[in-house]
Amino acid sequence: MPCKYFIMKFAPDWKRRVWQVLRSARWVLVGLVLLLAIIRLLLPFAVERYVNRQLNKAKDYGGRIGSVHIQLWRGRYRINTPQIFKRTGGVHTPLFAADQVYLSIEWKELFHGSVVGQVIMERPHLNFVSGPTEEQTQTGKDEDWGGILKSLFPFKLNRLEITNGQIHFQNEHSTPPVDIYLNDLSATATNLTNSRDVKGELPAGVVAHSTTIGGGNLDLKLQLNPLAKLPTYQLDAQLTNVNLVALNSFLRAYAKFDVESGGFATYTSIASKDGNYDGYVKVFFDKLDVFAWEKERKKNALQIFWEAIVGTLATAFKNQAKDSLATRIPITGTYGKEKVGTWTAVATLMRHAFIRALVPAVDEKETVQKVEQKVEEKKKLRETPPPAKGSEQWSKPPS
Repeated sequence: MPCKYFIMKFAPDWKRRVWQVLRSARWVLVGLVLLLAIIRLLLPFAVERYVNRQLNKAKDYGGRIGSVHIQLWRGRYRINTPQIFKRTGGVHTPLFAADQVYLSIEWKELFHGSVVGQVIMERPHLNFVSGPTEEQTQTGKDEDWGGILKSLFPFKLNRLEITNGQIHFQNEHSTPPVDIYLNDLSATATNLTNSRDVKGELPAGVVAHSTTIGGGNLDLKLQLNPLAKLPTYQLDAQLTNVNLVALNSFLRAYAKFDVESGGFATYTSIASKDGNYDGYVKVFFDKLDVFAWEKERKKNALQIFWEAIVGTLATAFKNQAKDSLATRIPITGTYGKEKVGTWTAVATLMRHAFIRALVPAVDEKETVQKVEQKVEEKKKLRETPPPAKGSEQWSKPPS
């Protein structure tokens, strides 16, 4: 006799009622599972539409993505082939593109009592474009990218990882057209929210390496406090073994000369605290040959004259024994009273630093403590009154 028939006929009333409730609950459970399955199937399409909508909230830029893959059990989702591009001006390359971008919870930080997130970018491309007008120029500045990222990911960003990236600077309107770049960029930024409550002055760190046009190598180490009210950081970077011939299109377009041969390296160490920054840039040119007569019949008289001046100056400052040209440029100043973000401050100094030039080795490292000490020394000098007339420290200047 079937169990169901036996219970319904011979079991007490309370057992029959329990059995009926269980039968009803079974179908509710089946319906709930089906509903969750349908939601899970539709969720990637809903997230895809949401992400596309958020990427198009920028003022001058739009965006789109290919698809979304969600891994609920890992607390992360993957955005495939995202792109951000300028809507106007006829710029042909996207500001940002990548193969995949992963946004996820950083699980190991949960053990430190912090719920924070991480972003991993695979093969990202960043393209800065210079043009004769604002509409034909693409920099991405003055846009709230942080707000857009926050809308895509509700957790504070604590870790950023980049693999096999590229950064380009392009100007198709210059003569000749310019395209200089960094290749094979790998970078890791950690503890950006100080999730582990590190007590040091510079709790966050960034390490990056890439190759460059002309076969060079870029290495960068940055320690910073991203939560400080004023930029607080220490930066050490070096760009080495660059073949200047590969930069001729840039040199001709922006400096109105080119080189026949030569190598290039630059080293910088900068530190900042309380709105003050101090450091240096060293640039080194090796076997530099600016002026090549065999090319001159293809150039106009003004260009020949300009290159002759550049070549003469390069020769004058060369170390003839080593056939090298070098200089050391100090960098010091303040960010003023206006609010300057740490990332903006570092990017601005990097942009200026790597167009300068000295001996291929890093000098004494700049630190935030040294910056603080120099500021105190300058303050004491300003507060020290001048010696009174007639004192031993005062003397009448010679006539």
